[in-house]
Amino acid sequence: MRRFLVWALGGMVWAVMAADQPTHPRLHAALNGYQLEQHKKYFATSFTPTPPAEYRVHLQDLNGDGHQDALVLMLGRDYGGTCGRTMFIFRGGKSFRFVSRMTCVQEPICILDTHTKGWHDLAIGVSGGGAKRRYAHMQSTGAQYPLNPTVAPVLADWPQGTFVLSHGDATVKALTAGRSHFTGVLGKATRFQLGLQHDTGKVQGSYFYEKYGKPIALQGTASGARVQLDEMKGEQVTARLSLKRSTTGWAGEWRSADGGKVYPLRLQQVATERRRDQHGPYDAHVSTAYPVFTGETGRRFNVAIEKTYLDRYAEVNADYEETFLDLEKDLAKDPDFHGESYKRWRSDESGTVRFYSADLISVRGHIYEYSGGAHGNYADFGVNYWWQNGQPRKLALADLFDARKKWRTVVGGYIRRNLTKREASWPPKTDQDAVDAPFTFSPAGVEFHFAPYHVGSYAEGMYHVLVPYAVLKPVLRSGGPLARWAK
Repeated sequence: MRRFLVWALGGMVWAVMAADQPTHPRLHAALNGYQLEQHKKYFATSFTPTPPAEYRVHLQDLNGDGHQDALVLMLGRDYGGTCGRTMFIFRGGKSFRFVSRMTCVQEPICILDTHTKGWHDLAIGVSGGGAKRRYAHMQSTGAQYPLNPTVAPVLADWPQGTFVLSHGDATVKALTAGRSHFTGVLGKATRFQLGLQHDTGKVQGSYFYEKYGKPIALQGTASGARVQLDEMKGEQVTARLSLKRSTTGWAGEWRSADGGKVYPLRLQQVATERRRDQHGPYDAHVSTAYPVFTGETGRRFNVAIEKTYLDRYAEVNADYEETFLDLEKDLAKDPDFHGESYKRWRSDESGTVRFYSADLISVRGHIYEYSGGAHGNYADFGVNYWWQNGQPRKLALADLFDARKKWRTVVGGYIRRNLTKREASWPPKTDQDAVDAPFTFSPAGVEFHFAPYHVGSYAEGMYHVLVPYAVLKPVLRSGGPLARWAK
């Protein structure tokens, strides 16, 4: 027993000592050396060194000299105020040398892709929240950065670069670029699904409660191991979701905008995104990106979903190749024959998960195409699979309904009335025409997607018509894939 106590106490002492040891000793010495020098200038009192727990560090080569430079964000109360924190910048080498001090710094910080005087530009948040935050453009003079971001020029667009120094170790990225899908529980037992798209720290997406299926818009930021999302109703923030990734999944809280309601959140990531790109002559570009599921769902559906996307991808590439071979013949005769119309062609496909379960998947595919002319065009397509008799079955619209009932009249009639009410220029003339459109499904109902020029002009954009289960229930197929929502 005594040996155990000695070992336990020894471990406790070691843990305390380890927590007090700097991760970067040379930088720690440079930071405290600079602070001591400044302290002597202005104070006659003794100097107390800053412990490692009172600052956070991001190391990156900022000036292209091959050495790791340091952004040091101070956490102590002597270095913070209502406008933000103090950050020091040190140049790396055999030792770290002080470069700049910056006040009023709000996390996260973005190291921009652009450079000035050989140093990366920085973006520092100065106003707003979530995806609407505005960022000051901090440019080096070659010797130092500006002191105060609140008086610096503001970036017109979202920062393009790497977000760092937010809520812990910024080397850990909360989300990879692209789309991802999650299942989760709010509070004790309220199940929901959440889909996100992440690009250079900016996150947008939606979530829905599995009982209802109605999407709720989200926008926010990802940095470090955390994601902050604002729940939006139009332009109004109605709640905030704060999430942190760990080795066992994601956890956090849902908090109403007024702070009156707070619920715990638990999430598991169930899908990531796989992407393929092909670049061709005349700046042509073809890409596809599709969901890849984890676990049993992945084993059941991934091969089929990938084949659907890659078959489409191969078809577009083959069409482009054939077109450009013919084009070469025309250009050989007359280099100006087609003008600029054959340049910068592109086809980009993607997929957003609309519903996920072990036996049923619905993905809303999207394609944007440009092949000359005044503008490109775009459309949605459905990728819907049901696990039946030990294999994935690709669902046609008729598979959802009872063939003995007049489901086209029920569904088509609802669609036609909806589009007429919304003043679409060319609503379908028959019920059959109305249901002849790509579809997806969720706990909210079956949604039909009409591309520009299908039922309206290009200026009208796409029309989406959600047919709720209250309408669908009488004609759904008993024992079919959507019967779970017909109760």
